[in-house]
Amino acid sequence: MKRLLAAAWLAVVAALPGALPALAEYRAYELELVDLYDLRINKPETPRTSRVTTAMDPDLYQRTHGGPFHVGVMLLATWMCYGDTSFFRAICPRPAPKEPKFAVGDDVAVVLGKHITDGWRGKVEVAYFQHSVRSNVYGVRFAERRSVYARYYEKDLKKAGEPPPQSSPPQ
Repeated sequence: MKRLLAAAWLAVVAALPGALPALAEYRAYELELVDLYDLRINKPETPRTSRVTTAMDPDLYQRTHGGPFHVGVMLLATWMCYGDTSFFRAICPRPAPKEPKFAVGDDVAVVLGKHITDGWRGKVEVAYFQHSVRSNVYGVRFAERRSVYARYYEKDLKKAGEPPPQSSPPQ
């Protein structure tokens, strides 16, 4: 019995160097940061903002970079990456949109019946393909609505100059 156990243990130890490396996945985030401390103290006309791509979720990023009284964090985009970020490896880039209907900078209108943003007009700031839903996602900023930012699927937007879709055929 001891011989069999020793042989099994030897086989396991011999197989370890030839084992395949493990693959991992992580979620990447594109965040917009606002310096809330400067906003409260100096009261500038326009707040200082910056963008960062990270593997930290927005809540963790905020807690590790000064807390909610020092930095404001808004999620602009999120996507899955494969590999790892150990030893300061770079985050994978945001996936490009596939056959996009809209480009960054386009003026769009929201077409979402019974939604608070239905009919709002804004400008596309971020466009990317989200593999999990197999659709392009667009980040839209509504300048006339206190710079509210929201993300929409392609089907929920139309060009700002287009007429609204008709629910019934014309007579």
